[in-house]
Amino acid sequence: MQLTDLLSSAELLSVEGPVYKTAGKPVYHSEKAEKNSIFFAIEGNRCDGSDFAEEALKKGARTLVVSQKAEQVKGIEGDNITIIRVADVRKALAQMSAEFYGRPSEKLLVIGVTGTKGKTSVTFMIRAIMEAAGIKTGIIGTVYNGYEGNMTKAEVTTPQSADIQELMKKMIDGGCKAVVMEVSSQGLMQHRVDAIDFDVGVFTNIFPDHIGDGEHKNFEEYLFWKSMLFQKCRFAAANLDDAFCEKILKDNSAEHVIYFGESSKADFRFSQVELTDDEGTPGIKYTMSSSPPCGDGQCHEINLKMPGRFNVYNSLAAAAVTRAIGIPQSIVEEALKKVKLPGRVEVVDTDSEFTILLDYAHNGRSLRKLMESLREYQPSRIILLFGCGGNRDRNRRFEMGKAALETADFIIVTSDNPRREEPAKIIDDITSVMKFCDKPVLAIPDRREAIARALSEGRKGDIIVIAGKGHETSQLIGDRKFHFDDREVIISLRKETK
Repeated sequence: MQLTDLLSSAELLSVEGPVYKTAGKPVYHSEKAEKNSIFFAIEGNRCDGSDFAEEALKKGARTLVVSQKAEQVKGIEGDNITIIRVADVRKALAQMSAEFYGRPSEKLLVIGVTGTKGKTSVTFMIRAIMEAAGIKTGIIGTVYNGYEGNMTKAEVTTPQSADIQELMKKMIDGGCKAVVMEVSSQGLMQHRVDAIDFDVGVFTNIFPDHIGDGEHKNFEEYLFWKSMLFQKCRFAAANLDDAFCEKILKDNSAEHVIYFGESSKADFRFSQVELTDDEGTPGIKYTMSSSPPCGDGQCHEINLKMPGRFNVYNSLAAAAVTRAIGIPQSIVEEALKKVKLPGRVEVVDTDSEFTILLDYAHNGRSLRKLMESLREYQPSRIILLFGCGGNRDRNRRFEMGKAALETADFIIVTSDNPRREEPAKIIDDITSVMKFCDKPVLAIPDRREAIARALSEGRKGDIIVIAGKGHETSQLIGDRKFHFDDREVIISLRKETK
């Protein structure tokens, strides 16, 4: 591809150097630069990409995209180097990457899911239904990126735009007809999902989260960026019961909006919610009814092999979207009955007399909702193990501590992803709200040791909740990543005690 073919898609300020030349792969990390690649010097929170331009050139990059504010770029040698200045490097990366990979989103049915909670669950459920209907579907999100037979573990919820465009191109080459993806507020704010042709946008719910240094300055900004998905999609599905639904959809560009929820005004509605228990695996069932033209006007029973009233909303969202695009009701019901979500109220099967659950709940509100949902199953006790991430909003620690104190019977506080903070300091913050309480509270910094203690406390009828990391298989300590999989640790410990 010629560089001139890419330039027409970007908002340029100036171009220095030749433009009639081969344009290689767009990259934003200097170590990934290769022959003829285009290096995008993104201005990050901790460093400026233009500082790495010289390294990118040494590795073979021959085109640099920098911001208007970038100073004279160092390391420029040779007469085949082009410097492109743009107002926003992230936006240019999205636009030029889409062009480089042949605008793959225009060849796929693209479903984007946004909201504070439920994004991962809804994307997994939608994909399960579509695959059951014979529609090969890729997924991009918090847990995995890729498609059946070609999955990789995800690093972030919404990848950089160049990675998304490359993933979509690979999905098309692999035979995919659709992709369902999680769309984070950061992904919207940083233009990672610019130049994506969204067919469907889904809103799950919203409440204060991701507010603090390096994230959003306040809830209003967070809500604004969430709402931007609905200025990019043709069709929208939204949770009518959420207090901010109207604000999220304000100024939306969707040709049609359907609503789901408990409200009688919703197009897809739930009622008659019942808890179920299948040989120690807690679940839930409910009646779904719907209105034409997207629904059939009938009542149908939905069964889920996972607990939590919040999963009623998640599954209803998935059902609403897939029914609206024409997937038969029988396929929707059967797929939801079988779907399993890694690290989302996931039952770890160990043949124990007690139930062991993994969940990704990592703030006060999600932890409280999880625990209240589990309490409905009337366990003998709920033993809760959790921690908090380092270098994140400190208030989250106090909120999780209060939620644990008010909902659990036995509490173990341990290390999560401490990053560049001391685990003991994070634990002290969490336990500071638990002083003088009348229930057992243990502080065990070593996560494996903490899990072992939680399992040793388990008795018949108990539910042990290992919260915070869910699907994650590593711990972030300092600036390094270490393998740590709660699931593997649980299974290993149970084998040791048999």
